[in-house]
Amino acid sequence: MIHAVFARKDLMAAVAAKYDLTLPQAHLLRLLQFGPARTMTSIAGALACDASNVTGIVDRLETRGLITRGNAEYDRRITTIGLTTLGKSVLGALTAGFLEPPTELRDLPETHLRKLHDLVIRAFGHWPDDMRCPETDTTAIVSKPLNGSRSRS
Repeated sequence: MIHAVFARKDLMAAVAAKYDLTLPQAHLLRLLQFGPARTMTSIAGALACDASNVTGIVDRLETRGLITRGNAEYDRRITTIGLTTLGKSVLGALTAGFLEPPTELRDLPETHLRKLHDLVIRAFGHWPDDMRCPETDTTAIVSKPLNGSRSRS
């Protein structure tokens, strides 16, 4: 299991690199996709790093026009971060790349893929709706009919 996690992390780093992003930068973009602008403190907590590290990540993403800084409505001393239109576009492409199944999975027979899908769902449950990328249609990945049957997910 750990081998699969590290292999996937390497693939995700390669996808992020296609957009000249590091994994922490890509993660920050994903954190911003669903909600209102987030504070630097909440981003630091989600990335499990110091706020000073977040400042550097935010600076680089802002320079590229992917995010914008603002102030919290309730306290203008608090800096908030949100996605720009360009940031949303890059995030959509980035997420599509992250969701692309690796060759090792694409090469498996459909019966094995169905078994794997069922085991993962049994072990971890379904992803909450707010964890899916709204710009990416993932239904084709998890609900592809197998052997003429309809997916249960």
